[in-house]
Amino acid sequence: MKTWYTILLLSLVILIDSCKKDELNSEAEFISYNFTGQVVAEIELNSPDRSISISFPETVASADNLVAEYTVSEGALVTVNNEVQISGETSNSYEQPFIYVVRSEDRLTENEWLVIPSNNSITSSWGLGGFLIQTLSNNRDYTWYIDQAHTGEYSADNCGPTSATMAAKWSDESFIKTPEDARAAYRPEGGWWYTDDIHHYLDDNNIPHIFVSLGNYSASTWDIITSHLDAGNICILCLDMYYICAAEKAEWRVDRFYYTDGKDWGHFIIAKGYKVVDGKNYYEIFDPYSWDKTYSDGDLKGKDRYYRSGDIYTATYKWWNHAIVVSPKGQKSNIRESLDISEIEHKWGR
Repeated sequence: MKTWYTILLLSLVILIDSCKKDELNSEAEFISYNFTGQVVAEIELNSPDRSISISFPETVASADNLVAEYTVSEGALVTVNNEVQISGETSNSYEQPFIYVVRSEDRLTENEWLVIPSNNSITSSWGLGGFLIQTLSNNRDYTWYIDQAHTGEYSADNCGPTSATMAAKWSDESFIKTPEDARAAYRPEGGWWYTDDIHHYLDDNNIPHIFVSLGNYSASTWDIITSHLDAGNICILCLDMYYICAAEKAEWRVDRFYYTDGKDWGHFIIAKGYKVVDGKNYYEIFDPYSWDKTYSDGDLKGKDRYYRSGDIYTATYKWWNHAIVVSPKGQKSNIRESLDISEIEHKWGR
């Protein structure tokens, strides 16, 4: 008799527990989202995509340790990286994307919500990311970009003459020579230019420059190049373009926009600035290999192109682990950092 009573009691407990679970909420959604006391241009809660787009004003250079106030489905548990979040209390960094995990009250439903922060209108459409943390561009208020496609008989091999001419025009606004002039001065019968050809041509035209070594790690290469950019210079790099990632989308301004037929694709480019977006480092590049390829707005694709710092490190380390630092005309270069070019193995670019 006791056995039947125990079975009946257990059945009732299970039935009651099941009914209680049926009453628990099975939804795992964000309902509202905002910041208290924080200036935010716009917040878009996109329920179908489960994303939260946050547009900060361009004047916001830091969005670390911000506290959000939000409502979610009744009884839902919210975490970020397995840490429980409390509306109005828990802070997060909004300087790069992150994911909320929302678990329903009955813990049977789990949804991921992507937070997409931005503080400008261009980097996201360029494929760089949304939150611009740091930027520098040693540009000029006059045109100095040149597409090697229109540099004479040896255009296909003229990335060296073209890069040297661009650097000279950047250094000296009055410089009027062309890549054809550079080609006529060195290797006039064609062929790839080497890094010492760049040196000799810049020297011939009194363009201040030095050769420096790059680092053995991605971070040290970044520090070396950006230190020269911060000082108001530009850097000519000779690298293997095979190691620069191919662009994912045609309208993005990040990564290589043309085909390379394997390794040993030596090439000259100019690093003239940088951006740090969503915690990732990019160099701002003049790549002469446009060949008339343009974006929808008509800009040449080699102009103001962005290459990832890790790619630049690999591409230079495996090809030519140096840089030619070019300074504005009339400004003395830091001779103490300069390498003896006779002791450097020189490489070519096409």
